[in-house]
Amino acid sequence: LLTELALWSIRDLKPRLMMINYQDPDYVHWGNASHYTRAIHVIDDGIRQVVEALDRDDHYRDNTFIVITPDCGRDANPLMSVPFQHHFNTRSAHEIWSLVLGPGIAAGRVMDRRVDQTAIAPTVAALMGFKADRAEGDVLSGLGA
Repeated sequence: LLTELALWSIRDLKPRLMMINYQDPDYVHWGNASHYTRAIHVIDDGIRQVVEALDRDDHYRDNTFIVITPDCGRDANPLMSVPFQHHFNTRSAHEIWSLVLGPGIAAGRVMDRRVDQTAIAPTVAALMGFKADRAEGDVLSGLGA
């Protein structure tokens, strides 16, 4: 449903900024690891559909930034009865990744360095041409082509 709403918004509302917050991985809190892995498949397919919709639409093609990032990492603690949690203050629960796509972004570039999650908001603002004055983090450097 979330992907379908995003696709409707892209087609009918033409937003300048849209956040899609997939909650599916959090179903793992119910204790079934397959909920987590199934959620990853759901999200992968949703992202594919959104990117394809943006590529087909003249309004968005070649002028849209896509930022994909989780809100937290996951624990890989084999002693826990419920896998893939993020409440135990482990290093892996604090480590996340991001994928940034769009005009002027270097294709295939991997930046393997520690960056605080608070860098995402000011980086998105900078990509869109404005400054996020109230954001706590710094703009990520080195994304350009």
